[in-house]
Amino acid sequence: MAILWLGMPLLSLLMHFLQAGVEELPISFLVGLVVASIGGTLSSVMLSTSIVNEKNRQVYDLFLIRPVKRRNILFAKFLAVYSCLLIATVISLIVGVLIDVLTIGLPAETVMEQIFESMSISLGAMAISCSLGILIGIVTSSVAAAAIVSIYIGNQLSLLSMLPSLFLPGINPIVFSALIGITLSSLFLFLSTSLFKKKLS
Repeated sequence: MAILWLGMPLLSLLMHFLQAGVEELPISFLVGLVVASIGGTLSSVMLSTSIVNEKNRQVYDLFLIRPVKRRNILFAKFLAVYSCLLIATVISLIVGVLIDVLTIGLPAETVMEQIFESMSISLGAMAISCSLGILIGIVTSSVAAAAIVSIYIGNQLSLLSMLPSLFLPGINPIVFSALIGITLSSLFLFLSTSLFKKKLS
């Protein structure tokens, strides 16, 4: 996760240099969506492959002896990865805003609202990616299959919190992405804990 904390802000800097020909377009607006896509995909792959690897090495058999609730294991994994992604996103966003301040001046109020909007949409997408990574890790038994499914399906389903707000102008994107993110994440985590209990019993 430390790689995300360093890699995502470096990606913000790279985006600044790649878009050098375009003037007056704030980097910080794009950073939230790019971090959600890349960071969410990486975390989904990491969660799914680590769970499959732990299942294959029969690490969870030790928990049959100890009185640890299965859902606590999964929620701890989800919260650890999600909080690391949140930190990486905040650091990247701060770097993006600093680049904007140094290159085009202080962002206007509307730009700051767009930055907040992209950040909130990103949080919903990352929650979906992380919870889906846990579900994929529990369902699959191959590390390679878990990685491939997480990359393709995880990234596509995380777009559910982003796309409708882009195509339906009448809805509030912050509320919509929060509702979709919470609903789908809760559903995926509930399915994960149910399947995890059955597989360990």
